[in-house]
Amino acid sequence: MSDELNTGVINRRVLRQDINNYLQEAILNGKLQPGNRVVETRIAKELGVSQAPVREAIRELELMGIIETIPFKGAVVKKLTKQDIKDIYQVRANLEGMAAKEAAKKITEEHIIYLEQLVEEMKDAAKIKDRNRFTELNIKFHRKIVDIADNELLKKLLHLVNLSEWTFITTKISKRSLGDLAERHNPIIECFKKGDYEAAENIMEQHILEVMEEVLQNFDA
Repeated sequence: MSDELNTGVINRRVLRQDINNYLQEAILNGKLQPGNRVVETRIAKELGVSQAPVREAIRELELMGIIETIPFKGAVVKKLTKQDIKDIYQVRANLEGMAAKEAAKKITEEHIIYLEQLVEEMKDAAKIKDRNRFTELNIKFHRKIVDIADNELLKKLLHLVNLSEWTFITTKISKRSLGDLAERHNPIIECFKKGDYEAAENIMEQHILEVMEEVLQNFDA
């Protein structure tokens, strides 16, 4: 019985993330414009799902600042500013830099092999231009570093800035090839191999801030 319940929770979480990605893509490709209402019942009907995971996905996007709730109008797509983008990525750079620093102190050979495998799988996804698979692997890479850091408060803070959702957006907006994006993870792994935690922190921060600059350049404010 417990396995069935756990499977249900996992399925619901995956479904919510799929809906979240669907809404983000609709916003990024202009299907949903700033000021457009995001109607829970309409989305649920369109996707053939119940309203509960749609409601959860909308709530997560509201926490990200992509959707806002307006009295008497409901959930609408918010017009993001370049300052919004800067704020998110600067906070993320600091938090992920700290995660990389702590991870470098605790990382094992098995961890490094796993991270290298993820990069190789990213390259494979890049070769067949499977952007969704690439994004999934990219998220796993960054989450694994947070897990290795083993700091529960840091993990909660990164959850609040929606690491996975912004990774999805970064990959969608970036004009770089997926192969190039995959290669950008290798310097982080090299720092881990050397046990250089100061360099790991700096390179991770640089990794995120470079992405921020690219997103800002391609962001239609």
